[in-house]
Amino acid sequence: MSVLDWGIIAIYGLVVLGIGFRASRKQTNTDEYFRGERQIPWWAIGLSIIATSFSAASLLGGPGEGFNHGFLYLQLQLGDLVGYLLVIALFLPFFVGLNLTTAYEYLEQRFDTKTRALGSLCFLLFVIARLGGLLYAAALVVATVSGLPLWGAILLVGAVSVVYTTAGGISAVVWTDVLQFAMIFVGLAAGIWAAAVGVPGGLGQLWQAAGEGGRLTLFNPSWEPDSIRALPTALVAYGMLAFAVAGTNQQSVQRYVSCADEPSARKAILLGWFSGFVGVAATLLLGVLLFGFYQINPGLPEDTAPDGILPYFIVNQVPAGASGFLVAAIFAAAMSSIDSALHSLATCMTVDFYQRFTRPAPPEARSLQVAQGLIVIWGILGILSALYVASTGEALLPFLIKYTTLFLGPLLGIFLMGVLFPRANANGAFYGTIAAAVVLAVGSSTGWLSFPGIWQSAIAAPLAVILGLVISYFGAGPAERSLQGLTLWHRNKTI
Repeated sequence: MSVLDWGIIAIYGLVVLGIGFRASRKQTNTDEYFRGERQIPWWAIGLSIIATSFSAASLLGGPGEGFNHGFLYLQLQLGDLVGYLLVIALFLPFFVGLNLTTAYEYLEQRFDTKTRALGSLCFLLFVIARLGGLLYAAALVVATVSGLPLWGAILLVGAVSVVYTTAGGISAVVWTDVLQFAMIFVGLAAGIWAAAVGVPGGLGQLWQAAGEGGRLTLFNPSWEPDSIRALPTALVAYGMLAFAVAGTNQQSVQRYVSCADEPSARKAILLGWFSGFVGVAATLLLGVLLFGFYQINPGLPEDTAPDGILPYFIVNQVPAGASGFLVAAIFAAAMSSIDSALHSLATCMTVDFYQRFTRPAPPEARSLQVAQGLIVIWGILGILSALYVASTGEALLPFLIKYTTLFLGPLLGIFLMGVLFPRANANGAFYGTIAAAVVLAVGSSTGWLSFPGIWQSAIAAPLAVILGLVISYFGAGPAERSLQGLTLWHRNKTI
């Protein structure tokens, strides 16, 4: 890393902090802090939606995936489209029409307080597990290129993210996400350029070498339930996982409810999907070209992990200037996910627990202080989680998929019961979800119920619905006030 590289990274960091502190001038109430008073442009929210999920794990894991398997991972973007379309059709009218701040407020209106608390708790557990992976991914690159110890890099990335997120609220998160997503593409372009100028024949030679190595296949239509690189698995299993992430995850829902109205939220979602498709394709393309690069220029150590291919390339092949943009892009990818995780955690804790259970109702100024304090607390816990991830040595993409399915599959079942099944009552939703989680946990640990991890959401959600309905039929039906405007069949009665 040259002085020029560090200068690029420093300028980027200062701009991000500047956005955060500029946004902090508006933070006078919780509606501005949590939803930007619904005045943020839909296109900025759309880019923020994908920037949130496009983490440093994606920017490190994507090139590693492309290097080893070509473009097959791109099939998962079709599953993402399935998930987003289901959110638009089933959940979005309720999230926006009911003027919610968190997704889990819907669960209390449709069921009861304990179901809302359960939903919020599932989300909190999911995000704190994911947060460790996000911090670790960024810190891995910082440590590789700077010589810092890994623990020091984790502290550095975590501290910067906490500072601007605490200061600026959702407005800072969204606008820094826009900048960060742009920086990701600048970094990817710098990496592609560095690979192209590193071989005599440029891009054409790299593409030819990748083709000879079998890295240009786009689709695998075979039935391979264990493989995320098979089209049926991408559409069904990953589609349900994407539905759970986009439809029940407060990080996504907070973007929808920050839009001015439902049409704006729809446009934001579709822009987010398209931007994500382009972004994933670009990371895979870089990995495919790196495969061609190292076929022509041998030298990559055989024991290099997939997540370490891009850092190795940056350190050993990328010229001054381009290295700075690539590392800044990885910072950007990391912080665009970390800031969203921290802010959504604070939102859920403040709205679903502090404001809900504090009596008398706390004043706005106090709630705002609590939210900002929670971001700091969750930032510290996230740093500790990152240190745990670093000690396990797990690959990043499988780690994130594992913990996503563990918590969000059952959570999806609760929302499906609420929206699609008027007969589902509060006890059915609550105890059916817990029962489903227990069945899956016991079945997986004992071996009598075995299935690939990515299918967990596709199995957990229907199982929760079935068990919830069975339990519901042993009790009374829900009151009319729990249905009007709160199910797909009663939607037009109040919304």
